[in-house]
Amino acid sequence: IDKEKHIFSVKKAIEDVLGIQDAQLKNRDIEVIIKGEDFYLESYESEFKQVVLNLINNAKDAISENTIKDGKIEITLSDNGIEIKDNGGGIAKEIRDRVFEPYFTTKEAGKGTGIGLYISKLIIEENMKGKLSLLGSDQNSIFVLSFKKDTK
Repeated sequence: IDKEKHIFSVKKAIEDVLGIQDAQLKNRDIEVIIKGEDFYLESYESEFKQVVLNLINNAKDAISENTIKDGKIEITLSDNGIEIKDNGGGIAKEIRDRVFEPYFTTKEAGKGTGIGLYISKLIIEENMKGKLSLLGSDQNSIFVLSFKKDTK
């Protein structure tokens, strides 16, 4: 909707998304922790929020589907980057390279379209000139969003 670039607080944008998700997260006993220092981006805030919403939803779904007790999503802000880590069981090593492919999903039939991470990567890398990548282990999925430093 919002195709005007403007400067926005990354932390506030994330908090706005979490406000929308608050009831569902609490309902599933998922704790969300935001750490680190806020920073500002000059870009498309609504598109950024869409990506964060998708990553939070995926983390929430993984925690729920794997019936993780004490679900946790940690969002760490650092120097022009964001790390979103969950304890939802991780993504199998053999499919990590495929998670950003269109129509690839790890969810059971009828529960996922496989375009969320693909679209998220397009938004971050094409529209916002950043990078979206997946790190992970057998216990955690860690999505990293990084943005170029403003040279002004």
